[in-house]
Amino acid sequence: MRSCLILGSDASDEELAAALDCGADALLLRLGPCAEDATRRGARARVCALIDETRGKSAAPKLFVEVASLDSDLVEADLDALFGPGPDGVFLPFCDGAASVQRMSVKLAVREAQAGLADGATRIGAFVGGDPAAALALRSLAGASPRLAALAFDEAGLRAALGLACGDGAAIQMARAAVVLAAASAGVPALAAPEQTGGEKAYAAARRDGFQGAMALFPGEIAAIHEAFPAGENRQRPQSSA
Repeated sequence: MRSCLILGSDASDEELAAALDCGADALLLRLGPCAEDATRRGARARVCALIDETRGKSAAPKLFVEVASLDSDLVEADLDALFGPGPDGVFLPFCDGAASVQRMSVKLAVREAQAGLADGATRIGAFVGGDPAAALALRSLAGASPRLAALAFDEAGLRAALGLACGDGAAIQMARAAVVLAAASAGVPALAAPEQTGGEKAYAAARRDGFQGAMALFPGEIAAIHEAFPAGENRQRPQSSA
């Protein structure tokens, strides 16, 4: 995975069509505010319809869904709604180490068995490094689960936790390096945070830092990401199944 385009729950049909056609390796579909209401139920239904629509199409991107955090009761309702069709993967909005990935893996295994899907069919992506404790726990992700598909640096979350409006201070640089090292040790891609401006230079810098792809907010960014991260260089060593 070199590119993952983030889509909000309020994306229009036109925005969704553009996302499906932009060449991204994966789409990350968000379900909206964490509240059990008609809006979130409607977002779940829309995501399930999209999974059904794109299932089996060779050119379709992988569909990941960002479910509620593991400490929320909503995560059970989100997963129950998605299986059914079963997404290609789920994304943890906050991951504080191996325990988070392993807890999600157990939940997915139960749903896969109930839905008649192969064990391990559903992959896990994770936003990591979003607060100081999570950044320091990254080394535990090596061998956490063979389901792990990618680690995405939650740079905005870490900046907020540290009270940093801008700039690449030592803490941000340390966390960036930790994400890259954790992903390499786990055998999965490290994805840089989405860029609002100056994408090409930022993607080039991320590649120099060891990232192997990036998240994106707009379809027009995907071509620049793929240019910065050539497909032939996005190779990972086999992940431990421990």
